[in-house]
Amino acid sequence: MRSNFDQLFATLPHDMLITMELAPKPVDIPRLPEAQCIVLPIVRESIAPLAVRNNDPDLITDMFLANQNRIRMIASKTKAVERRRGAQILRYLGLGGFAPANKAHRPSGVPMSQVFDLNTFVFGDAAKGSGNAIYPVHAAVLYSDALSVETLTGQIDSVFRQGGIYEDGGNYDAKNERSSSNIFTSYTVKPGTHFVQTLVLTGNRITPEAFDHLLLSLGLAGAYGGATATTGTNMMSKIVGIYWGTLERPINAPGQILSQLSPSENIQDHVAELFRHAYPHEITGNEVANYIDNLITKLEQKDPALLRSYGVGASQAAELFDRWFKESKGSGKKQKKTSEAAVSDEAKA
Repeated sequence: MRSNFDQLFATLPHDMLITMELAPKPVDIPRLPEAQCIVLPIVRESIAPLAVRNNDPDLITDMFLANQNRIRMIASKTKAVERRRGAQILRYLGLGGFAPANKAHRPSGVPMSQVFDLNTFVFGDAAKGSGNAIYPVHAAVLYSDALSVETLTGQIDSVFRQGGIYEDGGNYDAKNERSSSNIFTSYTVKPGTHFVQTLVLTGNRITPEAFDHLLLSLGLAGAYGGATATTGTNMMSKIVGIYWGTLERPINAPGQILSQLSPSENIQDHVAELFRHAYPHEITGNEVANYIDNLITKLEQKDPALLRSYGVGASQAAELFDRWFKESKGSGKKQKKTSEAAVSDEAKA
């Protein structure tokens, strides 16, 4: 009998690229989307004081949703950590992670596979090329904002702080005979605050190898960089399960989840029940946790089967980006491939 993961992977494509017969010659583009939706609902819990500041340097970011004022953690706050962990995995295996986060650059004449990798395919990226060329890759996995189950009131800690502290531990500068004016109040989210978030994959384009990379990146993430520097783990994440069907359901929106939740309930079990009723196929949270633990063990041991799987995924990503983003020398200038696939809606789905 096949496992639930086998059933899911049987529905996924095993290539990232297709060739379209267009005049005057065939054009290579990413796979065209098909009707499929996979969703991973996640419950995240703060287990240490957590800074959730987006634009305002002082206040906690919030929004009114599902009849309550909620703490809002924008998608990039969690995605950035998991994306970085994915790059570190590829570097560990010698299969990618060529550029530092958000610093991808393609020098003239360099193949795109030396800039983009499997992590790019999963989490998305953009690179700057020669001249004004920009090479965008839309993520295979789409992150929602993470929204608190508990209301804003009662979930915030405030700490009085001062900057410019001198050697004696005080705030007075004896040399300049004045005190530092850098005094402020720092606001953080209390430990024990829960957030719901969904990760959605549409279009039936992610391969089994890329899906495993996503799960490993999630499983190894742990820390959340919510302040200037984070030296430990202050966010615990639990994947509720994996659910899939032909079309996306409204429950994928965190607002729809929150409208049917209360903090007094077992959040993870209740979210699982909501998605179980919405989608025809499920892999339970326990199955996902065991599967990720097994992947982590294989990664640490550099298991030959996992290395082969990563090799396949890395090769497919390299072929995709080399064929998708080409340079044309016909006009004497380096340009992005003229197929327009890189800026089409198909490339962004």
